[in-house]
Amino acid sequence: MRRVVGSLAVLLLLATVCCQGRKRRLEVLVDDTEPADVREQVAANDASVSGQLVRGFYEVESGAWRWTMPRFAIRFRVPAGAGEMGAVLRAELVLPDVMFRSTGAVTLAVSAAGKRLDAQTMTVAGNHSLAWRIPAAEMVSETITLEFSLDKAVPPGAVDPRELGLIFLRAGLSRP
Repeated sequence: MRRVVGSLAVLLLLATVCCQGRKRRLEVLVDDTEPADVREQVAANDASVSGQLVRGFYEVESGAWRWTMPRFAIRFRVPAGAGEMGAVLRAELVLPDVMFRSTGAVTLAVSAAGKRLDAQTMTVAGNHSLAWRIPAAEMVSETITLEFSLDKAVPPGAVDPRELGLIFLRAGLSRP
């Protein structure tokens, strides 16, 4: 027990020393949920599913949404029957005008277990309802972690010290 506490103290000290002078605030959520607690639907502002936001998300803003980083991951419960029929991933995201003016069109790719499944390009600013087909071959366990990656993001700057991807509202898996 003393070794664990000592190791944690050293890591905390190193993190403090290494990050002095940096203003970037980073939140990476750790998935410590049990499969029985994992849901098929995830909303940015629902604290009961925040453990499913595995990595790449900042804190909830305005009680409703979260900025993503350029790479982020969400863990979902696999819907009943998806092992035979596959599933559909639906996501509600926002490409803000301020970001679009900086980056232009943005492509969001989805992968599961390191296998790229599909990519979609957002060519206009605003709200986007995106859908991806997830093959049955990827639905082999109770849960699945889907990895998202953007081809462009807004780098840290004077207005916001974080690297910003998209605004995440909600996402979920359902049967086709």
